[in-house]
Amino acid sequence: MESSGWSSIASLAQLSDSDFATNYRDAMRPVLFRGGCAAWSACNRWSPEYFDHVAGSLTVPVKTLSKGDIKVSSWRLTEYVQFIMEQSPRGREAFSNAEPIPYCHDIPLLGLVESLAGDCQPFPVNFLSPSYREHWWRYSQFFMGPAGTVTPLHFDSLLSHNVFFQIYGAKTFTILPPNQSELCGRRNWRWFDVDPELPDYVRFPEYREATPVVITVNAGDMLYMPPGTLHHVRSLSASISFNIDWHTEQSVLVALAQSSEGMPRDVVYYNAITALAVVAKIPEATTFPLYQPYLSYVS
Repeated sequence: MESSGWSSIASLAQLSDSDFATNYRDAMRPVLFRGGCAAWSACNRWSPEYFDHVAGSLTVPVKTLSKGDIKVSSWRLTEYVQFIMEQSPRGREAFSNAEPIPYCHDIPLLGLVESLAGDCQPFPVNFLSPSYREHWWRYSQFFMGPAGTVTPLHFDSLLSHNVFFQIYGAKTFTILPPNQSELCGRRNWRWFDVDPELPDYVRFPEYREATPVVITVNAGDMLYMPPGTLHHVRSLSASISFNIDWHTEQSVLVALAQSSEGMPRDVVYYNAITALAVVAKIPEATTFPLYQPYLSYVS
């Protein structure tokens, strides 16, 4: 997808539904909504200990992401909370040579513990397409980990819109527009070998032409990223967040048009299911059971 030309990210204290739709979603521009979810109960309640209390018995996938390799192991959530609590805070200087850290990353926890959605009110349902609004939490992906956890540079599988909610702690995002993907050492469908925090200009001299934007997302902030946005994410502290990948009619049709450009078959399938919901208006009761495995596919 082509970039709309953005080279910076707007940071706003107010963002109406119509302003979001016109000036950011439809204009394909990222935006940081400072304090956009700060009034939620989640921003007061959620912590690693809270999740030990409400969901500690669950077994969840935990990823260790390192240089193109993803290792997945199963942990009881209570064990992972204990792991977080045992980690020492890390200064910025400790990040560059640190070993990859096991990360509770991209899991559909709010869909498994639906009472958690009650902590996220008032939820900005009108930011999403209508087919996602009634049960928005079903489409969310949850992240929790200690300081220093990293998601390497990538874009989201479905070429969907992404609205991200930082609940506890802080993260740094390094963001690049979609049309700079060829500067970043693309690997397979959606991953990139450039480390934007420590770029190797010998291996990737073309990255000198890239224009990354670095932004810190604090507890209570919301971040919107358009389809195809490249992003690298680092937790600056123990962190809890979630996001929702969602399509409009336009974005899902554009994504399906790229099916022959290396998009994995599973991704084509899930985009086709999404098109049934978003474009053909097939009821959620029919489409969500078909789409639901995508949430574990990402994990």
